[in-house]
Amino acid sequence: MEFLERQFYTAKNLLSYRTRVESSDLNNLLCYVKNSLDVLDLKVNGKIILSFSEKITEKNKQIYGVEILIPVDREFESTGQYVFKPTFKLVNAISYRFYGNCNCFAEAEAKLFNYIKAHDMNAVTGLYYILQSKETVHNDVQYWDTYVAVNENIV
Repeated sequence: MEFLERQFYTAKNLLSYRTRVESSDLNNLLCYVKNSLDVLDLKVNGKIILSFSEKITEKNKQIYGVEILIPVDREFESTGQYVFKPTFKLVNAISYRFYGNCNCFAEAEAKLFNYIKAHDMNAVTGLYYILQSKETVHNDVQYWDTYVAVNENIV
């Protein structure tokens, strides 16, 4: 388990898609959004980024409020479903890589935030998951990098 400090991550020309999804359907959603790029005449130009705005547990279901950011090859006009974002940038971030599926996200998040707390740092952004393969996500086990930007405490 290796944590990397003082990381920088940037991407340009992003397609943003926000929705709610059951955790078991997250990979299908990623495939759906990625396959929708053909209709918009766009090509993937980087790694897929996920962030979660909410996590709801209902009976035996986990539902995520998710934003999917996909770097594409050019600018495009936003639609009702897909929004253009010119830049994504994280500076002074802590990162942690893990191999797994969306069921591993909570464990990775806990490890990252425990590391931040143990090193007297403060998170200044939410957590971002960056898929390390540009290939379509058909199987649900992948390498993911988690990132969160921090401010260090100075006494």
